[in-house]
Amino acid sequence: MRPLLIFIASFLILSCENSSTSSNEEHSNSQSYYLEKLDSIILKDVIARVFIFQGFHEGQYFFRDMASSDVYVYDEEGELLDKWNKEGDVPGKFSMTASNFSFDKKGNLVLLDIMNGIKVLKKNSEVVQDFRIYQNQVSLGAAFSLFNTEQLIQKNGNQYLIYSLDIIEEYDQKYDPEFLARRKNLLMTDLETNETKEYIQFPEGSHFLNGKVYFFRDLRPIFHYDEISERLYLMFKSEPILYTYDWSGDNPELIDQKKIPLEGFQLYEGFEVGAVDMGQIGNYQIRPYPSDILNISKYGEDLLISYTPTPQDKSGIASVIEKQATDETKKRLRDEARMKTVLLRPNGDLLNVALPELYYTSFKVDGNTIYWMKKPDPNTESEEFTLYWGELKAK
Repeated sequence: MRPLLIFIASFLILSCENSSTSSNEEHSNSQSYYLEKLDSIILKDVIARVFIFQGFHEGQYFFRDMASSDVYVYDEEGELLDKWNKEGDVPGKFSMTASNFSFDKKGNLVLLDIMNGIKVLKKNSEVVQDFRIYQNQVSLGAAFSLFNTEQLIQKNGNQYLIYSLDIIEEYDQKYDPEFLARRKNLLMTDLETNETKEYIQFPEGSHFLNGKVYFFRDLRPIFHYDEISERLYLMFKSEPILYTYDWSGDNPELIDQKKIPLEGFQLYEGFEVGAVDMGQIGNYQIRPYPSDILNISKYGEDLLISYTPTPQDKSGIASVIEKQATDETKKRLRDEARMKTVLLRPNGDLLNVALPELYYTSFKVDGNTIYWMKKPDPNTESEEFTLYWGELKAK
């Protein structure tokens, strides 16, 4: 079977530029949080199309031009220490389809490229591991983001990368409920051996088992594994249910599932069999402004959940589908569909988080530190970027 690979760079860049964050409406609990800036650095003289922060490690800041494989390394004063790339037919090559970096226990860079496989590189670009792709797959086109779509974890002394590759399993050419029922949605690769295992079928009660079929974008698992508690927290992109697994053993065991009352989040009931093709990522003209789970991060004992709601104006959405919407209507719908972020407490309290304007509509959590970028002036070709970091504070 020939793989279907859809990755449209111009769409991704446009998605980044057209989206923005806003303060969330208050939830049932009156307390709320905001992001307090602690410090920042300015990166100057940067010539890059999609310049995104990758992480901070041992006094160095790493960035990438996501429209290429250029990597930039800065010191704590914002001075450029090194720049390298992995373009062309070279060992360890990766492309714009590669994920954000993670850092392994030796300080190496780990990334997943859906076209070229998993790469483990030293900070100076020297190749440690250069793994092939696991299986033919359908890529999931999405806006460039600081959010991670994979996670590097340690279990029993070994290092693994957990991720979704939106794989096309062997199947009989039928995209039907039976296919979804037997599908596993999470992959884990051993970074020493490249041995990859599949985990997590749709749990009983998931709306993906309701007899309908879905765009592949709806199925992607959004997750966070907590090494201390050995708990895996997982939500599927278009389903507002938090599944909690005990992953202290070889296989994750479901121990809890809870519907999260995310304001404005609308559950999509799917298509009749045959209405959409296997591997179709999505179709904005058929289904504009879908509700999406974007990210789950552990912050202290709490979970940060970011998502986009669906606007309430059904007639306005219908006018978009019919290509009759005015610019004013489109702007209003975009405003209603801006990303929201909430803090979920272990006791179930759901608290509003007010965020500043974020470049690439996303942030990166590292322990109790949150990193984000300032959006350059859209009217100028910026060669200067600002990276902020801070922490959540109660209002």
